Amino acid sequence: KTKTIVTRFGNSTTSGYPRYTEGSRYWLQWAGAPDSVYSRTEGRNDYSDDFQSRGFWVNYLAGGSSVLPSERGLKIPVDMAFAFHTDAGTTRNDSVIGTLGIFTVQNNDKKSYYKNGVSRWNAREMTDIIQSQIVDDIRKTFSKEWIRRGLWNKSYSESRIPEVPSMLLELLSHQNFADMSIGLDPRFRLAVSRAIYKGMLRYLSLVNKADYVVQPLPVEEFSTKFLSDSTVELSWKAVADSLEPTATPDSYIVYTRMDDGGFDNGEMFKTTNLIKKIEKNKIYSFKVEAVNKGGKSFPSEILSVYKSPGNKPTVLIVNAFNRI
Repeated sequence: KTKTIVTRFGNSTTSGYPRYTEGSRYWLQWAGAPDSVYSRTEGRNDYSDDFQSRGFWVNYLAGGSSVLPSERGLKIPVDMAFAFHTDAGTTRNDSVIGTLGIFTVQNNDKKSYYKNGVSRWNAREMTDIIQSQIVDDIRKTFSKEWIRRGLWNKSYSESRIPEVPSMLLELLSHQNFADMSIGLDPRFRLAVSRAIYKGMLRYLSLVNKADYVVQPLPVEEFSTKFLSDSTVELSWKAVADSLEPTATPDSYIVYTRMDDGGFDNGEMFKTTNLIKKIEKNKIYSFKVEAVNKGGKSFPSEILSVYKSPGNKPTVLIVNAFNRI
């Protein structure tokens, strides 16, 4: 829980909510951004401050860098910006509303190029690539009938204000049954988030004329087995990504924790099994991450082993519940 002070016309209160559920206006204030970023209305309108602050925050990050040399800021050369939204709307026949992509070519000055001279039409290219990736992956994994809506060149604050290529996504309709029938499934959310990441990666590789590698998926069938009183075998399997051939892992990082301490920095291995030495009367916990040139996967679940000094009967705990 947070202690953010929410001020409205002289009355102050605390939100009582986790930080990530608060509006961007209050998150940016908490993060130390200047009030010229987080309160464009000088405190008169929370709603306007919330959506306006996001684009100005991007420029505040990039100000003074090669991307935006003419403005003051944190000098971070931001490559692109992305606003994740869901949309309103219903259908009468339970059909899917689907995914819309929005970009803005002209900025507030009616210019069609960014402050570093790059064409703002780059945002259209990026939006097309990311939207295509999202729709293609959803159709291959969840819904063959998923709708690809338009590519809109319209004036929205989150895509107009940033001086870097920006996309505003309307992923689906949060009011429509056919969209939300899969919209809350965590597997769907992972697939969509990964599609967005892959779309961004493909756009950046195109702009920089460089090859790309997509990070691996988490390992599966992670298990432990005692080989003796002092050794345990860890084993797991790599997961092939049917949507992305470059996502194959080439190594693995195994992290170890003893009792209630923290995990170590990990050891890297090429194999999918490993023998670890242990001591009696200590709880050992392990987790595994798959690795390739694109990065690291999410970690596996944590498995723990314990060898009793009293040589009691063996207890095996099987976690086989993987349904939603």
